[in-house]
Amino acid sequence: MSRTNSERPARGNVAFTELASTNPGETRRFLEEAFGWKFETVQMPTGPYLTFQNPNGTTVGIRPAQKAEVPGSTNYVRVEDLDAAERMVKQKGAKIVLPRTDIPQMGSFFWFPIPSGPIMACWQDAKQS
Repeated sequence: MSRTNSERPARGNVAFTELASTNPGETRRFLEEAFGWKFETVQMPTGPYLTFQNPNGTTVGIRPAQKAEVPGSTNYVRVEDLDAAERMVKQKGAKIVLPRTDIPQMGSFFWFPIPSGPIMACWQDAKQS
């Protein structure tokens, strides 16, 4: 999910899509068999996370759906300044439903519902040292 400055797409591009699944292994098998994708397992603070990066740079992640969560997909929009993005989202009328979450050495994000639509997220890559 993290990229170097020279590889970073322009602001506002979809950084990746995350799938919340009631059975991540079954979801993985289906996508690998149907589309030839090959997922890798990354250990995250919350447990195993499955990730696929296609040659065009699109990333798809699979994680377990939370108990009260309906399985679905969330698009993460890459931003340069997460705090500024949160202010803008709030200014435009959206409410933050999952506050800033930091993933060490990867980046940070928050979730918000778009008007009359699904949950989306903003993602800021971690600063590279």
